[in-house]
Amino acid sequence: MPEATEVRSRPADSKEHALWLLDELVPVKGVNNLSVALQADGPLLGPALQGTVDLLLRRHEALRTVFRQEQAGLVKEVLDPAALRIEVEQLAAEPGEVAAVVGEFIARPFDIDGRPLVRAARVRCADGDAFCLAVHHLVFDTVSGAVLLEEFTAGYTALAAGAAPPAELLAAQPPYREPSPRAAAVEYWRGQLAGADAAGLALWCGSEDLPEPTLTGDQITADLSPRATEVLRRLQQELRAPEAVVLLAAYGLLLARHGAGPDLVVGTPVNVRAREASRAVGYHVNTLPLRIPVDLGGGFRDLVRTARVAFLGAVAHADVPVDILLPELRRDGGASWRNTVFRHLFNYVPDDGRTSFPLGDTTARRLPVENGFSKFDLEFFFLSSADKVTVRAAYYTQVLDRADVQGLLERFEALLLAAAEGPDRPMGELPLSGPSDLAVLAASNDTARPVDPPSVLAAVRERVALTPSAPAVVGDGRSTTYAELWRAAEDTRDVLADAGVRAGDIVALAAPRGPELAAAALGVWLAGAVYLPVDPEHPVQRLAYVLEDSGAQAVLTAPGVELPEGVRARVLALEPLAPDGSGPLPDPGAGGPDPDSCAYLIYTSGSTGKPKGTLVGHRSLANVVQHFAEELKVTADDAVLWLTTFAFDISALELFLPLVCGGRLVVASDEARTDGRALLAEVVAHDVGVVQATPTTWRVVADAADGQLAGRRLVCGGEPLPPALARTLAASGGSLLNVYGPSETTIWSTSGPVPDEVVRVDVGRPIANTQVFVVDPDGRELPVGVQGELCIAGSGVALGYHNRPELTADRFRDHPAYGRHYRTGDLARLRPDGSVELLGRTDRQIKLRGHRIELGEVEAVLLDRPDVRDVAVVVVGRGGPDAALVAFVEPAHGAEEGEGGDGAAEVDTAGLTAHARSLLPSAAVPQEIVVLESLPTTANEKRDHLALTRLAEQRRSERSAAAESAQASPEAQSGTAGRLLALWQSTLGRTDLGPHANFFDSGGHSLLGAQLVQRIEKTLGVPVRLADLFAHPTPLAMAEHLDPDAAAPSAPGN
Repeated sequence: MPEATEVRSRPADSKEHALWLLDELVPVKGVNNLSVALQADGPLLGPALQGTVDLLLRRHEALRTVFRQEQAGLVKEVLDPAALRIEVEQLAAEPGEVAAVVGEFIARPFDIDGRPLVRAARVRCADGDAFCLAVHHLVFDTVSGAVLLEEFTAGYTALAAGAAPPAELLAAQPPYREPSPRAAAVEYWRGQLAGADAAGLALWCGSEDLPEPTLTGDQITADLSPRATEVLRRLQQELRAPEAVVLLAAYGLLLARHGAGPDLVVGTPVNVRAREASRAVGYHVNTLPLRIPVDLGGGFRDLVRTARVAFLGAVAHADVPVDILLPELRRDGGASWRNTVFRHLFNYVPDDGRTSFPLGDTTARRLPVENGFSKFDLEFFFLSSADKVTVRAAYYTQVLDRADVQGLLERFEALLLAAAEGPDRPMGELPLSGPSDLAVLAASNDTARPVDPPSVLAAVRERVALTPSAPAVVGDGRSTTYAELWRAAEDTRDVLADAGVRAGDIVALAAPRGPELAAAALGVWLAGAVYLPVDPEHPVQRLAYVLEDSGAQAVLTAPGVELPEGVRARVLALEPLAPDGSGPLPDPGAGGPDPDSCAYLIYTSGSTGKPKGTLVGHRSLANVVQHFAEELKVTADDAVLWLTTFAFDISALELFLPLVCGGRLVVASDEARTDGRALLAEVVAHDVGVVQATPTTWRVVADAADGQLAGRRLVCGGEPLPPALARTLAASGGSLLNVYGPSETTIWSTSGPVPDEVVRVDVGRPIANTQVFVVDPDGRELPVGVQGELCIAGSGVALGYHNRPELTADRFRDHPAYGRHYRTGDLARLRPDGSVELLGRTDRQIKLRGHRIELGEVEAVLLDRPDVRDVAVVVVGRGGPDAALVAFVEPAHGAEEGEGGDGAAEVDTAGLTAHARSLLPSAAVPQEIVVLESLPTTANEKRDHLALTRLAEQRRSERSAAAESAQASPEAQSGTAGRLLALWQSTLGRTDLGPHANFFDSGGHSLLGAQLVQRIEKTLGVPVRLADLFAHPTPLAMAEHLDPDAAAPSAPGN
């Protein structure tokens, strides 16, 4: 390339710096590349193309402007026309592939090192040649594209005909110098953006972006329907607002209904050329933040007024590139690459509607090709012509996927139509779901089935009459027939009647799993009573509370079970079952209890507070048992393992599933509940066909399984199923069913098979007579793909909480379409296939340094490692500036365990942290990883997050002094970390920083970050990218990244 003639050199301005920083973040991608592209109906003449390119370069100074980084910062200069020539590259494409070839050409990155920021190409194709001018955004914008297309057409047409170009194209276009921002305009934006927080703009669909951006983008283009276009133009007249403002308001409403705001900020590009410079080529656009508060209790008419004020105010103060205010604005917090106050863009351009135009002796049409990148989560670009409005939705694929954006486009039109019908109707009441959403919901919730018989007791009675001598319960060397089981149930009924138990009374069952307990449950129902399962191994205080709170009239206890002192209920002995099935068989047509009456009372405990009792009806239990009998294809030849403690509601499915099918109930030993080899031995010995367990138990089994699960039906639920465990179980040869449901909706409410090559584990679709839907915090139903609180309706919904009317009223609600339902407190979204994807708990979603973090998502990422068996993530210091995530990890067990050892493998904590950094936003990466031999669990075999939080707080208190000492140690102040710390301090102007200081939390921003990266390269002599700083924002973390062996050790416990 010829030497650059240094003329008119000057520093780059703030918005040019912002574009350069994006190139620094992703240097191998052309994220800022734009284009003018067209395809002709025939061949294009090479000499005329080259001559036209030369003409445009001479005419427009911006196309000859280059940038480079110097010690003083980024500078730009204009090359002399005689010193620059851009050769038109010659490319080729097969028919139908022109757009792809042009797209690759556009996406090639420019080197911002003094070289030109424009290139040209002709693409030969049998369908007609294409021409493309790829230009960096630093010297180009949308207006520039329109000017260059017009001038290219005129110049090429003249040269192709052998004529001289039009005289005006031979003259240099005067360059445009944007004036300095007015002080009043700067103050306007300071006031507008005070307190703005981009962290509140994330949508409920998609996912959080990762700390190291790819900026990979995609787009979907769609036309508004003729009806929507007509409605839009009617609204424009009715609301007396420009079409752009009506569309802006509708876009803002769409974002707000998907979780952004209510303090909404949307970016919009504004042309800042003076009128006399309307044809100046260059980067003369300011992307302005429109702050639009959205009150969903107000009407769309009000929102249009608000949007109009914001838009007109922005245009009146458009001379300020908001980038100059970024250092003083509140940003995302943490090491986010984002340095803007908005995440979504609105763009509106009038379109003349022309699809083709003359070019030389042929006809050409614009070739709309994107560069494949997106700097924003979402952009709606509207092209409005006389007869239609086209929406081009560009999106960042690391945050949104194609299904998300297709849904957003469909819902945009649905909201626009609804707003037109009722512009004064509260916007929160406008229907949000589009036709595709409604179709998915209808298909997923089409679950109506007969429940016959409507009680488990009636179904078991039928089985007893049909096969009285068949084995019903086996285990521990005993076998009990159906007739013996029923006889024992009738004896229990008589004992209870003699004790004064009446219909509707509560009878506690305190006994180990076995035929006596199974018969007792049936006997309680025969007495018309409600059984209450309690675990004799639970703490005495819990047993005492449950028995007192329930108001149990009687307690049936097995020999050796000790109850708390002062139990008011009458204590009755549960005698060992005698092998006597004599006596008359039951009448199978005798029916059973009232299906709407209560079958059992189950107590569950949350992370805090006292246990609460849930009342479950007979029809609800019969529905879930019959559903899984059908889905698991359980027959009289099958055996089902009774593994789970009876006080955990899922135990009821294990108990009653085989009994209603005439199969065998195999009672697992207590040893099998904690020993995977013992469990597998019993499964094989009894030829068990169905095994249900929580992920905690399945981990123990998976470690020991060696082909013993092949051909069996495996049911997993009670906790999120980690993908790694799902893949292990799916590869075991058994068929794996993932299930989900709270006690309040009767054991399980959704189920779905897990494929062998599972990537994302969902919990399937609603079971029989069950409907699911997702709502926002105000109870409004959300469409497919949008996360919110999962609600469950249908036959499984419990009767309510025992003696807790206020809590019942809060959690059990009525819905106009679904009827009575339960609000689960679980975060979820419906997938396009109708399955439910769980995302965690509403009470486990936290805000940390401005980022919304779901602790369950962090756990899922950490679990997807071969050296990790289980993990729990908790937050310490919640609400404070030093809040942090702590991950407790249980190591995986080797397949070659010895009898005397636990076979625990070591956890590579550094590798685990790197794994988390590659998949999670930086704020979601745990600051500490603690390895424990085993994680504590609750009585129901779920991870005990409360106990771990207490442990983390205790560790933090103990470590604070050590951490302070380590921060001041000579080791931490020397070596690579010490040199980096000095650079941190000098760049930020703060001498109080230590080696753990986060650059961005300490006042740093992207511009300062770029300076710091340069200083690191100069000081240490190693290449560093700006993205490295986002991923490793502390001196110690950067030192470890750049020089792991020489980095100073971190504080104890890390």
